[in-house]
Amino acid sequence: MTLVDRLCAGTIFILAIVACLLVPRTYTGRIWIFGTGLALLFTAMLNVLRVRNDSLVNDRLVRGLKLFCVTANVAMLLFVAALMASIGKSRTLANPLVPLVGALLLVETVFSLRKKA
Repeated sequence: MTLVDRLCAGTIFILAIVACLLVPRTYTGRIWIFGTGLALLFTAMLNVLRVRNDSLVNDRLVRGLKLFCVTANVAMLLFVAALMASIGKSRTLANPLVPLVGALLLVETVFSLRKKA
């Protein structure tokens, strides 16, 4: 399961970088689109740190990191859900990266909530 966790965190990281690079330069509200990409990038970075530190023996060291991860994952998941609701089903299906990011965030939320085996 750690491999799936790593792949999801890495995929969110790459998609966030691509999203930041593809912000249209002529759009007047581009700073808000860029800010959303940065929020997703920071969420991905927290998940990558959590995955890397999940094997530590002393769980107290990463308890705060896990809490921040859960918070970031849930916040971004709610943001993606609100985005999908606001743009409607047809536009959501026309932009398949939106539900993909939502699914990846859901998986990362589940991984960040689970207890270490």
